[in-house]
Amino acid sequence: MTFPGSLRSLIRACRAVCLTALPLLLSCGHAAVTETEMLAQAELFGTRASFMWQNTGVFQIRGNCRLEDASLVARGPFVLWGSAPDTLLRGDFYGPDGGPVVSLRADPTGMTIYFPEEGSALFTPIGLRTGDAVLPTIDLIHMLRTGFPMLLEPWMISDGAIASEGSVHWNFTSIDESTLMTLTLQNGSLFPSVCFWSGGELRITAASSHDEYNAWPWKWETEIDGSTVELELTHVNAEAVPWEGIWNLTIPLPVDTIAAAAPWTPVWHIEVR
Repeated sequence: MTFPGSLRSLIRACRAVCLTALPLLLSCGHAAVTETEMLAQAELFGTRASFMWQNTGVFQIRGNCRLEDASLVARGPFVLWGSAPDTLLRGDFYGPDGGPVVSLRADPTGMTIYFPEEGSALFTPIGLRTGDAVLPTIDLIHMLRTGFPMLLEPWMISDGAIASEGSVHWNFTSIDESTLMTLTLQNGSLFPSVCFWSGGELRITAASSHDEYNAWPWKWETEIDGSTVELELTHVNAEAVPWEGIWNLTIPLPVDTIAAAAPWTPVWHIEVR
């Protein structure tokens, strides 16, 4: 195709402008996020987490679970009930054949996990054991709703934030300060992306399609002792009405109790206000 001379000149000028402006546009698109901006995001996250928690009552979560370890790959549905006001969790995870594989119940005293097919059950005092310390049941419920592994006031969350290269970190420690648990919030994310400790980690890889104050963590992945568990939610009912006996878990065999451990605590100093 042949262009008139004036049109060719116009095309050359447009190309020159584009080639000159493109590096600038790309550099703007990938501009580094400042520490002040990340700390502001941490403060906003604390506010959102507080709003979410204040509006959390009894809820029911449904979804699909995938388990993979050295000798097993299994997939099936799960149903999890929670009550923030009463600090209660009750869940059942099913195998491909529809039979229950894992059942759990948690309250302020701790968490009981029952494996019907294996004929065994474990009780962890206080809550869920993660590494050398424990997530109390109330903190576990708070994490399910907000992604933050400890029930704290917004200003406490903001005070503990450490900004670094486009992300924010919070550090928690065991009672003897021998190990750390670290939570990371990436730039622009609604929920923290990863929480890791010695021997395991938990990742949130997607959020539900609600606005930022009503969204739920939607996809979870965890790796503990070589086993990977993936959870993907399909439905959340935040106005669920539990029926009588829903929180009960009957276990027809002796329950082994794991040695007690202290809860995780914040590394940063929290002033009394």
